[in-house]
Amino acid sequence: MIPDPTLSLPDFPRPDWGPAIEALVERREVVLPGILPPACWQALRAEAVALRDWAGFQEARIGRGSHTHQDTAVRGDALCWLDADMPAGAAYLRWMDSLREVLNRELFLGLSEFEAHYAHYPAGAFYRRHVDRHLDSNARVVSAVFYLNPDWPADAGGELVMYARDGEQERYRQRPEGGTLVLFMSDDMPHEVLPATQARWSIAGWFRTRSL
Repeated sequence: MIPDPTLSLPDFPRPDWGPAIEALVERREVVLPGILPPACWQALRAEAVALRDWAGFQEARIGRGSHTHQDTAVRGDALCWLDADMPAGAAYLRWMDSLREVLNRELFLGLSEFEAHYAHYPAGAFYRRHVDRHLDSNARVVSAVFYLNPDWPADAGGELVMYARDGEQERYRQRPEGGTLVLFMSDDMPHEVLPATQARWSIAGWFRTRSL
C-alpha cells in the first residue's frame, strides 16, 4: 500500500460494452478513446506516481515463472501490480471485472480473472515486438492497455504499434493518450511499444482463464 492512500476517487462509470465486444469479435482488437472521464484516469495516474516515488515499482522482466529474467534490449519499463489495497487500482480492477462478466456472457470465453499492473516507461524506453500469450500457457485470452498520459504531443513517440498476425505488416499506431483503452486478443496479435521523448504511464492487463 502507498504511504498515504487518500485520493479523491470518483465513480468509475460502466459503459455499454456491447459495441466494443462486437468490434473485438470482428477485428480482434478495438480502440476506445475517452472510455473513462479524466477524473478517473487522473486518479489512477496519481496513484501510480505515488507508488513509483515510494519505490513500489520494479524493473520489468520477460519470461514466465522460474524462467523470468531482465533484458533491457527487449523492454525497459518498470511495473507495479494492482491489488485491493490500492484505492484507484482496486476501482479499476472492479471496473474491468464488469467487462469480464460481459465477455463471458456474450462470447463464452470462460474468463476467471483480470490481472493488471501499472507501467512506467522512462523517456527512451521501449518494448520490442511480441505477443502477450506465453508459449507454455494459454491462460491469457484478451489483453487490455489503458493510458494515463495527459496532452500527449503528436511528435513525442511512445505509440503502441499493432501488426498483422504474421508480425510483419503494420496495422496501425495508437498514441498513448490519457483515457484511451485498447483491447485485443492475446494469442496472435503481435505488437510493440515505441520509445518516446518523455515518460509515459499506462496500465497493462489480461483477462485470463484458469488454464495452466
